[in-house]
Amino acid sequence: MVIDLKKFFLSEGCSEDVAYDLDLSEVELGGVKPFCAPVKVRAQLKSFAGSALLTAELSYTVTMPCDRCFETTTRHFAPTFTHTLVRELSGDGDDEDYVVVPEERLDLDQLLTEDILLDMPSKFLCRPDCKGICPVCGKNRNLEECSCEQREIDPRLAALQSLLEDR
Repeated sequence: MVIDLKKFFLSEGCSEDVAYDLDLSEVELGGVKPFCAPVKVRAQLKSFAGSALLTAELSYTVTMPCDRCFETTTRHFAPTFTHTLVRELSGDGDDEDYVVVPEERLDLDQLLTEDILLDMPSKFLCRPDCKGICPVCGKNRNLEECSCEQREIDPRLAALQSLLEDR
């Protein structure tokens, strides 16, 4: 959705609410398309001092395999993102606090997609205490215990282990 910001940059007290569904079904993360349903977007734009304040409340569900046990996991997210939109920056100000929109047309889909992807967790776990998969037999340790020796030494560190055993 592209929004024309000219009226927000030229007048004070201008306000507009936007609500729509953002389709991210083609977005891939780690070879998986995690967005099975559209992202619900409720956004508000308010003009102030020749700029605009964007506040976007999102609601979406992500379905991904757990990074430890590979079980399919679904999690719900409901973040709120806020951006100050300006036509240009003057001086040497910190431009991380502003979104520059020189053409006065904001691609809201692109901005919110970037927000969502940057807000995603670096590790996607089925639960915080996930035990993962046994590296020896491949069993999911959340579902069943295995009798494999868990104290296997990394071959690169075997020389250090032999030093400890000589004591």
